[in-house]
Amino acid sequence: MTPRPTLFRRFPSVSSSLILYRRLLRYVRPYWWAFALAIVGMIIVAAGDVLMAYMVMPIIQKLQNPDPAMTLQLPLAVVAVFLLRGMGSFMSEYGMAWTGHRVVFDLRKEMIDRLLSLPTSFYDAQSSGRLISKFTFDAYQLAAASSSAITTAIRSALTIIGSVGLLLWLNWQLTLVALVLLPMVAAVTRYFSRRLRRTARDVQQRTGSITHVLEEIVGSERVVKIFGGHGYERYRAVAGANKLRQSMSKQSSASAASSPLLQFVGACAVGFVVYIALKQSETGGFDAARFTSYVFALLTLLDRLRSLSGVNANIQRGLAAAESIFGLIDEKPEDDHGTVVLQRVRGALAFDRVSLRYAGSERDALAEVSLSILPGESIALVGPSGGGKTSLVNLIPRFYEPSSGRILLDGHDIDSLTLSNLRSHIALVSQDVTLFNDTVAANIAYGAMADAPRNAIEKAAHAAHALEFIRELPDGFDTVVGENGIRLSGGQRQRLAIARAILKNAPILILDEATSALDSESERHVQAAIAALMSGRTTIIIAHRLSTIERADRIAVLDTGRVVEQGTHGELLARGGVYAKLYRIQFAAMAVAD
Repeated sequence: MTPRPTLFRRFPSVSSSLILYRRLLRYVRPYWWAFALAIVGMIIVAAGDVLMAYMVMPIIQKLQNPDPAMTLQLPLAVVAVFLLRGMGSFMSEYGMAWTGHRVVFDLRKEMIDRLLSLPTSFYDAQSSGRLISKFTFDAYQLAAASSSAITTAIRSALTIIGSVGLLLWLNWQLTLVALVLLPMVAAVTRYFSRRLRRTARDVQQRTGSITHVLEEIVGSERVVKIFGGHGYERYRAVAGANKLRQSMSKQSSASAASSPLLQFVGACAVGFVVYIALKQSETGGFDAARFTSYVFALLTLLDRLRSLSGVNANIQRGLAAAESIFGLIDEKPEDDHGTVVLQRVRGALAFDRVSLRYAGSERDALAEVSLSILPGESIALVGPSGGGKTSLVNLIPRFYEPSSGRILLDGHDIDSLTLSNLRSHIALVSQDVTLFNDTVAANIAYGAMADAPRNAIEKAAHAAHALEFIRELPDGFDTVVGENGIRLSGGQRQRLAIARAILKNAPILILDEATSALDSESERHVQAAIAALMSGRTTIIIAHRLSTIERADRIAVLDTGRVVEQGTHGELLARGGVYAKLYRIQFAAMAVAD
């Protein structure tokens, strides 16, 4: 799926920044009190900086004209200003950090909610590494920008405003001359802001890429070892790391260049102003105390300009991270416009001229498939690879939407059912078993079945012939199975998946090569368990080993997205068509193997 353009890509840099700021402020609104407290703290710090610049003047005046009454008052005033400034600094930094972390937490919750509601087609087009990077790297960048960077930026901006006000009060003609040079500072800032945003996007993308590569290396370490993939994986990982290094170097270059250039422009302005001030002082138009206070205020202004140039890089990284995060949040969720809720279904399924074409594909995966399945009937889907078996099954729980046609469940168009209600009537056991890094019991009683009593879990495990090996585990049902059940054998993982389906007790059962990972002894037991589970349930079986589906009520043969044959095992063999050819090929292969 091609990522759809977001609002932010249609606007130039300044407009997109304003849009991002406004959108982020909506997340700040619930915590306005903490944000307001931080702003008050920033105002206090800025006022303290300006007061220190101002107090230089009375101190020098008292040095020139000693006054015993002021000897104690001025030092106490300096201490009071620093104490007040320290309190304001704590309020601003902690308040802003607390608000920023809350905002990032809320954004992470929204990303989690959106991930859980996105269609299967979205995951088909995305790497898990890039998605994980949004939660880790991008969220971290946004947190940094929304706490320390924005605190410094606002505090510096307030100090600059206060310093400019003091400078105007001390000598407004001189200050107006200095302000003429400000557009140069703005131009340099805008140029580097655009460059920093662009390099930040590159860093985010390449961080996601290297995360994806590392995730594949960790998840496939046995395949890498057995097939000698060390060189290939090392090349991919090192190449990804090098591209990330290059992007980060460009980002560092832009950040490093922006600070001295802004400082140079600011220093030129300060130097020019100092020159004029010195000329005025030569003619007596500027007394020493006022001149010293003016220079001190100018140096404070220059220091805050330097701080602003330093945080600009962090803010641009944060804005780029916000673009990435909002891009995920703005993804369109699964279309769940159904309103019908069925309490219990018989399991009658009907495919009415159903076609399916995946995004970007040049041909239909399914072409006007019409197929009826009776309640309680078991039907096996067989055929060559790419024939459309999995595509057809994936339409039942609406993992994908058909391009045309409709699917009926007990006479109801499944499009009219709510997604949660439709899927509550379906149990799935696939070849690729998914287990979570939790206990055996939690993996059997997963999701909506989490409150199932222990005796029901044990009965399901017994029916799946899993009870014996579970009892031999260190902590029985409370044993943690590891990431994707790594501590269990393939057959044990498969039986836990079957136990999960048994516990759900759904009227529709989908078996996608459900016994492929089992040894002969385990398969014999599990086949008996599946036979009992299938009783009275509508069962759709995808099987490549035709020997496992000989007893199915009906077999449908799919080839190039169409149902080309239907019938029982015996009928299809007698017909001598596609099924008979597939059966002969497998029978000959098994005979050679024996």
